[in-house]
Amino acid sequence: MTDAQINAGAGAAKPRRTATRKAARTETSAPRSVAALDEAGFDAAFEALDPAEKHAVFRAAGEELARTLGADVIAQMLNGSDLSAREIGAQSGFDHTALSRVARGQSKTGPTLWKVFALAEALGYRIELNAVKK
Repeated sequence: MTDAQINAGAGAAKPRRTATRKAARTETSAPRSVAALDEAGFDAAFEALDPAEKHAVFRAAGEELARTLGADVIAQMLNGSDLSAREIGAQSGFDHTALSRVARGQSKTGPTLWKVFALAEALGYRIELNAVKK
């Protein structure tokens, strides 16, 4: 790891880099497993949230799920098509640059479910959703 000094102003010299050393770990006990932290800690923390905070947690999780899964599904459909991105956009009614951005995972929220279904219909795909009881 390096630290850089940045000198501002006219005629400033190039930033000087100096090496720094990472502190050695002094703890002798083994780190706690993530699974042990997840079960009790996360459940208790979630239950302590007020309803508005719980809603925000679910909304953020849903957006992340839509962004990542939506990107995978749309990329699969775009890559499996013989059409160009422009042709797909024209056929489906979606902006081809937006579709490309979603497929690369660069969309902030990801596609809505109806957009995934509409694109699938336009490209001749069938989307299957299922729920499995615990």
